[in-house]
Amino acid sequence: MCPERSTSGPVLAGDLLEEGTVAGFGFVPSGRPKAACDRLLLAGEESLAEPPDRTVPADAGTVRSFAPAPAQRMAPDRVHRAVTVDDALPDTVAETLALPGSPWGAVAGSLITEVREAHHLLWLTGGFARDVIAGSAGEVNDLDLTGTAPPGRFSDLAKSARRRSGMEFRRKVSPFSLVCSAVPARGGERLYEYRTLNSAEFAFPACGSDLDADARCRDFTVNSLYYDPVGNTLADPSGRGLADLRARPRRLVCVNPTDDPLDQARIILRAVKFAARWTGTAGCDLGETAARLAHLPATVWDGLGPAAWQRLTGDHRRALGGHDPQSQLSLATALGPAAAGLLAVLLEVRP
Repeated sequence: MCPERSTSGPVLAGDLLEEGTVAGFGFVPSGRPKAACDRLLLAGEESLAEPPDRTVPADAGTVRSFAPAPAQRMAPDRVHRAVTVDDALPDTVAETLALPGSPWGAVAGSLITEVREAHHLLWLTGGFARDVIAGSAGEVNDLDLTGTAPPGRFSDLAKSARRRSGMEFRRKVSPFSLVCSAVPARGGERLYEYRTLNSAEFAFPACGSDLDADARCRDFTVNSLYYDPVGNTLADPSGRGLADLRARPRRLVCVNPTDDPLDQARIILRAVKFAARWTGTAGCDLGETAARLAHLPATVWDGLGPAAWQRLTGDHRRALGGHDPQSQLSLATALGPAAAGLLAVLLEVRP
């Protein structure tokens, strides 16, 4: 048995149950997301078209053999004590989580407490972790979270956090991405975005318990850092996210192995977005991402349908709407003909 696991904690992917080995968790949408919407997925069910009608056990009391906790599945040199990265980092994280006037400041503490009291694990990730670790806490715009609680269970914990914080907000789970989010009852900015550790093993949206697998579903190494705000540790599954973030110019290196044209197009837009943001400050080295995209012809986007282009148009507007078209094209050109062709179409100019 893993010493950090107990029967009072949750079931994780990799655990052995009487009916088989847990492969992950699915979700069946309902009007009110709750733990009863979560579905247990077993090894061998990867080809199913939809989640089976099997709920997730309330705890690990029926587990016959425990899998390691997520951080224990990684090489030891990829998990760091926060103070060895920056001795002020734990205080900076705590201050940013409680930042007065931020969308998340009133609820972050109670949300983290609820999740950990339920024996689930939680990490700050994405832009929140990246910018705080980079020393740019003032640039944090969103609270990005991941963890081991499946979406329905997390929604229940968020409901309890709402009572604990005294703050009213409306919760939802996206059936397409399994992202859990909340907005104030009267509307306004999103308070947080949470997604259970990702899994790409199923034909439908699913989640797991593995930091490496989750990192491979993200875009760049610098966005694949995971900060535990309770244990104050930093996980770097790619083994280079921290180094790429500290490099000058900052290295933007894609970790997602996708060959799907729509996903590749979205990665290009994000690469141009970060290159534009860091120009004049940290700088941005696009070399490794350009090398990965070099084999793609400018015509790779010809097969995308209207729905995909509509999605890309929205992504482009949100990511680069305030940037000069010529600078966008210049940055895209550095990524190769496919990227230049994509931006030319989105900007409605000739490549």
